[in-house]
Parts: sequence; structure tokens; C-alpha cells
Amino acid sequence: MILLGIDTSTSTGGAALVDQDNLLAEYVLNIYNGHSERILPTIKRILRDTDITVNDISAFAVVSGPGSFTGLRVGLATIKGFAYTLDKPIVPVTNMQALAWQYQNYPFLLCTLIDARRKEVFTQLFRGNNPVSEPINCKVETLIAKLKKFDEPILFVGEGAIEYRHQLSQLEQANFPGIDGVRLRPGSVAGLGLNLFSQHKSKQWHEVMPFYMRKSSAEYQLDLMETKNGVR
Repeated sequence: MILLGIDTSTSTGGAALVDQDNLLAEYVLNIYNGHSERILPTIKRILRDTDITVNDISAFAVVSGPGSFTGLRVGLATIKGFAYTLDKPIVPVTNMQALAWQYQNYPFLLCTLIDARRKEVFTQLFRGNNPVSEPINCKVETLIAKLKKFDEPILFVGEGAIEYRHQLSQLEQANFPGIDGVRLRPGSVAGLGLNLFSQHKSKQWHEVMPFYMRKSSAEYQLDLMETKNGVR
């Protein structure tokens, strides 16, 4: 059983191949824009370097959100194209779930953070790979206020942990991994995807939808204009 996982949800993305026993290959792309130009060549390279064909792949995993609206559309369209053509299932995962999988052996509270811009984050709390809160979109200061009630170490991971490290360091419980480990790795997306696929938790290509968590900037501006003009 071989699974291909990709992530194009944030500036850090890439692809990975896993089987039941190993991470076969992983390519990480730390770029701000350009997933649409790079993800397909990355997939082709990872298949070529491992001497695996798309027909050998049992299923695909993809980060369905939250994150960049453009990046999510690129990733989903890419994987849906493969799944439709090959009649293979897809395992959609959130980047917060994949981050929790990546740090599943951390024994205390894990706070996953995706930078949502406007000094906001998409965030969810986990302990031992199990969610202890629902995913929310909130201001960084709101999150800090919520976390003050926890009397245990808190590990902050994800790109939001890099962007807002100074503010998060106000918490005495705050801990951060090294810069090489704080971001989501494509291998974790693939690993989680394989685990869920083995539990028969997959979908057909037409069932997979993006997990945006909030409106796009264009929709947000339209709401403001309509409110200002008395449309709503």
C-alpha cells in the first residue's frame, strides 16, 4: 500500500510518499507563491526518484485547509485530477490534524497555529494526537487569554508559531520546537493519510471540499461594502 500526500495550504508545502513501513521520499518547498507551477513537477520528481508510478499509488492525501485560498485550490485540484483519472480515493486532512500527527509523541498540550493574516490565526488544541478543542479563527491576543488557564507546558507549532512567537512568548508555559521542525512536513500529511486510509476513512474525489474556516478577502470586502451601502 503506497500513499502520496501533498500540502499547498501555506508558504511551506511539498509532497511525500509513504508505505506501511517507511517514509519513501519527501520534498519540501518553502515558497511564498508558486505552488501551481511547482507541485506537479515535484510529484513527477518524487515518483521518478522512487521508481514508483501513479498506478502503484493506492490513495492520495491532501491538506484541505485552512490556509491560502489559492494554495488550497491548487492542492485540491491537483489531487482530484489524479483521483478522478485513476479512480483512487482521497483522504482530506486539515493542516492542524497533520501537525498533531507530526508531534503526536509530545506529552503535554499542543497548540497548532496557521497564520490567518490580520493578526489572526487558525488554531486547534491537541493532546497525544487527540483534539481537545474545536478549530477556531481568532485574534492572537484572544488565544493567549484562553491559554492562560492551562497549567502545563504548551508546544506551539505551525507557521503561525513563527509569525507570532514574540506575542506567544508572553505565556510562561510556551515552548517552541527548532526552526527546522516547527512547520508542517508533507511526510506527516502522507503518514496521517495512510493511517486514516487504513481505517477506511477516505472519500471519492467529488466528496472532497476545501476547509476554509472564513471568507476570502474579496468576500470580506464585499460584505463591508454591502453593509456600508445598506444592502444588509
